[in-house]
Amino acid sequence: MINYRIPPEDSDRIVTQLIPDTTGKTAQFRSEAGFDDMEYLPLMGWAIVIRVRPGQLPEVFFEPVVEDRCHGPIALGDLEEEVGPLTLLDIA
Repeated sequence: MINYRIPPEDSDRIVTQLIPDTTGKTAQFRSEAGFDDMEYLPLMGWAIVIRVRPGQLPEVFFEPVVEDRCHGPIALGDLEEEVGPLTLLDIA
């Protein structure tokens, strides 16, 4: 068994694979940091993310990848680490 530990300076998230989405959809978000406006970002694809927390089994899940003006293509959880909590409202 491999006992992998993420260094403390790193996030507990590992983006393992990006799956492109060519449907031309847009993701709609609401910021939970007190901003009143909605954010609409182009959907670029989906990320397979592994979250590793000390003393717990790893979690594997999907996240949308959006095209952000500042960061380029970025998974939702990584974007939240940069700008604060977001709520995904819709993908259309």
